[in-house]
Amino acid sequence: MIGASTRIGSIGRALFDKLLRADFNGPVYPIHPHAEFVGAVKAYRSILETPGPVDLAVIVVPRPQVLEAALACAQKSVKGLIVITAGFKEVGEEGAQQERQLVEITRTHGMRMIGPNCMGVICTDPAVRLDATFAGSYPMRGEVAFASQSGALGVTILDYAASLNLGVSMFASIGNKAEVSGNDLLEYWKDDDSVNVILMYLESFGNPQKFVQLAREVTQTKPIIVVKAGRSEGGARAVSSHTGAVAGSDEAFDALFAQCRVLRANSIEEMFDFAMGLANQPLPRGNRVAVITNAGGPAIMATDACENLGLSLAQLSDETQQRLRERLLPEASVRNPVDLLPAATADEFQFALQQTLRDAAVDAAIVIFVPPLATGVVEVTRAISAVAADFDKPVMGCLMGMRGIATGFAELQRHRIPAFPFPESAARSLAAMVRYAKWRQTPRTLPARFDVDQKRVRELLAQALAGGQQFLSDAAAFAVLEAYGIPAVSHRLCRDWSEVQTCAVALGFPVVLKISSATLLHKTEAQGVRLNLRNRDELASAYLDLETRLRALQIPISQTQFMLQKMISGGRETLIGIHAVPQFGSVVAFGLGGIYVEALKDVALRVVPLCREDAEMLVQSLRGQAILHGVRGEAPVAFEKLHEILLRVSQLAQDFPEIIEMDMNPFLLFHEAEKCMAVDVRMRIKSAEMVEHSFKQID
Repeated sequence: MIGASTRIGSIGRALFDKLLRADFNGPVYPIHPHAEFVGAVKAYRSILETPGPVDLAVIVVPRPQVLEAALACAQKSVKGLIVITAGFKEVGEEGAQQERQLVEITRTHGMRMIGPNCMGVICTDPAVRLDATFAGSYPMRGEVAFASQSGALGVTILDYAASLNLGVSMFASIGNKAEVSGNDLLEYWKDDDSVNVILMYLESFGNPQKFVQLAREVTQTKPIIVVKAGRSEGGARAVSSHTGAVAGSDEAFDALFAQCRVLRANSIEEMFDFAMGLANQPLPRGNRVAVITNAGGPAIMATDACENLGLSLAQLSDETQQRLRERLLPEASVRNPVDLLPAATADEFQFALQQTLRDAAVDAAIVIFVPPLATGVVEVTRAISAVAADFDKPVMGCLMGMRGIATGFAELQRHRIPAFPFPESAARSLAAMVRYAKWRQTPRTLPARFDVDQKRVRELLAQALAGGQQFLSDAAAFAVLEAYGIPAVSHRLCRDWSEVQTCAVALGFPVVLKISSATLLHKTEAQGVRLNLRNRDELASAYLDLETRLRALQIPISQTQFMLQKMISGGRETLIGIHAVPQFGSVVAFGLGGIYVEALKDVALRVVPLCREDAEMLVQSLRGQAILHGVRGEAPVAFEKLHEILLRVSQLAQDFPEIIEMDMNPFLLFHEAEKCMAVDVRMRIKSAEMVEHSFKQID
């Protein structure tokens, strides 16, 4: 340990003492420039003077001395560094430059480094027993691995885990993630048999694409629970598209986590709610829950929480209800929730839980106990534990009140039964388990690929860039859709009234007339659209109106065209779009569309590329998806066609990342697949320099 101190109370001394108290299974060498001993252990002036090989160096010296210490470690052939020292990129450019130099040293000499600006690392493996942190407690041995980007929060996490008797396999405070990142830890824990649940607190992502790849592999066998801080964005940047307005970076994180089957928790408390169930109980086979209680009010709370979280109350069989009725008090309710009444004994709790878990219609149980005067907490929790051990179904405990509750919690936790103070927490934990179990049961497919005209799109983008356009013309945008097999309304571009008349006859009335101008981004807001023009007179009137509107908008008519489209009636208006999110690349957006899209904000995202399951989840994520299934006798939309369109849009975004925004709003959906089509489309592209780089990647 480089920076071990003789001064009691210093970080250098606290860390050294923690290494000794954990009984590290190997020699510990304190490095101190002057002291002969540190904590009664012989000290050395330099790591180069230590008598044997060194596997790991913990560095806790002032920042100006860190680079020298790292070089000495390299000379000693050390392969692992934990740099506790702060003051690097988190404080400014000078610190960032030193951090880059530190990383260069580690990579040049084949060392791996956690930190800098971190709290350290814990490994409870009996063959290792490493506690290189300044946390207050050493966790009990368990199957949970933690990664925290915040050192201070890491201390809280470890303390909270200890209070819940949640065992830890490994803990890593990764700090600035200069060398070892969260992705590196995922890759390591994926194959570590001592880890069965992974918890992460993250403030930023260095490589989201790699995270998706790793997480998809890991979550096939191990759940990952993430708290991602920074949901709000102070001073959000202005965006020009509807898709951009509803596709913020936090929504993109939600999409990323959903796609790679990661459970996102909204708080540290919720993360532990999830972890208590996943680390201690078998996964449920379904979402049907039995609630057993001795108090009616908490049972109602549990019922509401279950239904709000997508769980359903199990319908107990007649046989189960009859057996309960024969044993319980006549006043007890034997339907679900099973209310045993306040005077219920431990034996009655045991019998009721046993009978409900035997019921084939029950996938999991929540047992709620409010201690009365007559029945002891320990007796009830022992009864619950005895039954739970005989079934391969998850059981959640909820102990409410204050009298004797602590001993009850300890009894349940001793038998690996999650214990919560409120029913909502138990339901949250169970809902997370159901979600993860469903993911595990759903096989993933490869992203779909279609036969498309990529060359045509490349030409269209190149032409736009050559003309200095940031937005594709209407004609070019519709041509891109055609090249990728995305259906669009019949349309014509016209330069004057003569062409408008001719094209209207060719298309057939009724028609729609729109202003087509590179300077007019949102036609409806600018009053640049005239709908349902049924004959030549109405078309002429609309044309004159739009000419007047152009003058009001100060757009030269000579630089404007008119888009004439076949009028499409009916259908359900949706938004399908592409949006480039910093760090992520492109996301596909789908939601209820039309002029109210930004007000409703019922839009879901998925990160490119999409597989068929992603497309299906994208549609199912909408709050208003019932509209697509049909209301008041309406037929459902053509979901297979919708899924295909979303996959084609994903392929377009993947093939051409220089398309940074695309709106098809509205995209009309019908019951008949052949009627589904884009009515309006707008595309924004990157600068010429960025596109040139993208073309090279495509080639």
